[in-house]
Amino acid sequence: MSKIELENMAPKRRRMMDMVMALGGLKEESAIPISRVNEAIAELKSKMEPLTEDILSFPEAYYHEFLERAKKNELVERIEDKGILEESIDNITNALDVHVSEPLTELLQLLEEKKGPTEDVEQDTSKSPDIDIDARLGSILEVLKEIEPIVEQLVEDSKKAAEKSQKDIAAIVESMEKLRDDMDSDSEQALESIQSLARQVRYSPLLRTTAQVKRAFADNRISQERFEELLKTNIYDELIRGVLVFVLRNTGSKTVVELADIMRVPSRHVQQAMVSVVQRGEAEMVGLEGNAPVFSLVLEETPDTTLVMKRLLQQLRSLSRSVGDKQQETLNEAVKRMEPLLETLQVLGEYDETTLSDSTNRLRELLDEVTESLLSSSSADESKDLRLLVSAGLEAFARFRLKITLEKGPNLVSGLNVYGEQLDEEVYKRMMSNYLENELERGTLLILIRELGAMNAEELAERTKIPQDRVFSHLLRMKKDELLTLAGERNGYVLYDVPRTPNEAEKTMRTVTSLASELALAREQIQEIMKDLTAKDIGRLTNSLDSFSKAREKMSTIEVGGSVIGAEILEGVEDKIKSAVSLAYRTRAKIPSTRPKVTIEDLVDIDVPSVMDDYRDQMGYAPLLGFGNIHWNMARCVGCKSCEISCPEDAIELLPIIEAPQMFEFSDEELDTLPSNKARFYRTVRNLAKQKPVTDITLEKKVPGFGKVDIDLWLCVACRTCVRRCPGPEGGALDLELKWNLPDVVQQIKSKA
Repeated sequence: MSKIELENMAPKRRRMMDMVMALGGLKEESAIPISRVNEAIAELKSKMEPLTEDILSFPEAYYHEFLERAKKNELVERIEDKGILEESIDNITNALDVHVSEPLTELLQLLEEKKGPTEDVEQDTSKSPDIDIDARLGSILEVLKEIEPIVEQLVEDSKKAAEKSQKDIAAIVESMEKLRDDMDSDSEQALESIQSLARQVRYSPLLRTTAQVKRAFADNRISQERFEELLKTNIYDELIRGVLVFVLRNTGSKTVVELADIMRVPSRHVQQAMVSVVQRGEAEMVGLEGNAPVFSLVLEETPDTTLVMKRLLQQLRSLSRSVGDKQQETLNEAVKRMEPLLETLQVLGEYDETTLSDSTNRLRELLDEVTESLLSSSSADESKDLRLLVSAGLEAFARFRLKITLEKGPNLVSGLNVYGEQLDEEVYKRMMSNYLENELERGTLLILIRELGAMNAEELAERTKIPQDRVFSHLLRMKKDELLTLAGERNGYVLYDVPRTPNEAEKTMRTVTSLASELALAREQIQEIMKDLTAKDIGRLTNSLDSFSKAREKMSTIEVGGSVIGAEILEGVEDKIKSAVSLAYRTRAKIPSTRPKVTIEDLVDIDVPSVMDDYRDQMGYAPLLGFGNIHWNMARCVGCKSCEISCPEDAIELLPIIEAPQMFEFSDEELDTLPSNKARFYRTVRNLAKQKPVTDITLEKKVPGFGKVDIDLWLCVACRTCVRRCPGPEGGALDLELKWNLPDVVQQIKSKA
């Protein structure tokens, strides 16, 4: 291909051509010499081995100290949540399956002793004792007053944590301002500075973008002018997004105006960056400050305390319609106090749940007592009492649509809806019967899970005698409504649990055992990779080391008995982990290809989806879909040139060539489907021939109705236009197969080069 053709080529087609030429061995300059690859890997291995020895050994030392501290502070004895106990046991079991650890083995024994033998707890169907509802409602207000200063303290703690990170943020912002001048004077130095900032903010899209542009410029695939343009647009925009995410991570929720002030960037640029970050699913709107939306990073998992508070607020709202006027005033006041508390927790995102553990558990117990008392005093014989029974049915209180249906449903029978339609009374009764049955069944399931801990569909079906398929359907719906959370597996079935607020001991045990499971897998992977380190393993090595880095950061926040566990151990390994991660990242940047170059003989027909999996590492970016093989069937072709005319990429041409041998391969059934003139021509040729031809016939010029369809696999983008436009019989003469024959494509490029 000429230089002009390459310059005019669409960017995505150019990237695909780079991949094909690299894989086919046509672009020698795109492949790093094997000597340089081996040199970089040998250097990485020599520097990494002394570091990995200490990195892999630090978790064991940490577990020893954690075990001693857990015994001293009776950590296991303070775990009350059966779901967390089961989860911790499963995590340690998974870790021990990968790597034997003495302290983890002993910790597992303590947890199993705490769990004890499984006992069936019979459901108490007796009537709940009468309680003083007014006193309980007063206690609810008192608990909410206790929670308010705790939440205020959490807000203050969040502000203090944000203030501590101001120094780092200020340094990053100052570097950003200096970059604007460097981009005009020294673009390459500016890119180095941006890469340094990318490592500080740890924003993956920024790291990838800078590495790709730097590599393309080094390989002379982009000009100096294009390099500077990308630096000032794409890369700088990605830098703004990275700093924005870093600020949200370290300072909590902010408005766009606040972010613009902190970052010293025009608000419109921050707004554009925020839109991109939200579209990527990295941030979300969590509230309003005046009329300005407040944004926060998307959490991997909503804190259980926030879910509990949300459910309790819904329960309070539902209860207010099932009590007397005086009690309703108390409940309304409780709702007014609780709404801003929940909103504040949602804005905070992540916080120390243990500070709210006792208060929220007490609040839940009080609400449950009031609920059970109202339920036990209800009668299902009358319509009003039935509404109270369902709307006050324990965990089912959270369903506003149930109350609305019960209150508004009769109007659809007695009157007309907005379309002038009236609901048949018998149909309404059947609908309501099914609906009420579903709601009561869900309430029953929630009661059992709340009282007995996490359960699966099989266990719930056995206890309630509800068919298992209905139980499963209810569980899925309640999970969607955030009334249930997933709590692991048992006997091959998913466990479901109600959101619970873990105490300090439960949260600590869950975190440590979860990290133990993750680190065991990362340890095994690092040991396997370091035995025979190759270029294709660098990405996996980086990810495994990053797991150790993140685990160490989490461990440094775990306190038992008023102090951080294993503080000296964690401090001693911090620099070594950072050095190892940095070494892996730098080596991966030096070697853009993580697989050796292959030859044409190595290439085979590859399913298009698997191209992404097989070659993502090698090319540094994911190959594009939209490529496949078009197969032409001469027996169905009428030579109309519809495919050639309609092809938007000029990938198809009807060549003046008649494949004479193929005429003698057609069956009578295939000839019968062709237009009569075409079929008569083929039959005449076959009858007149003395022997079967072995070569094609090349015509002097193109003749309508005859020829051979030639498809350029390189130009074809598998848009299916030709397949749809073909008027040939039996579905047409063209068929798309979602495979891309790379050898054929390479040969075509060779022939045109």
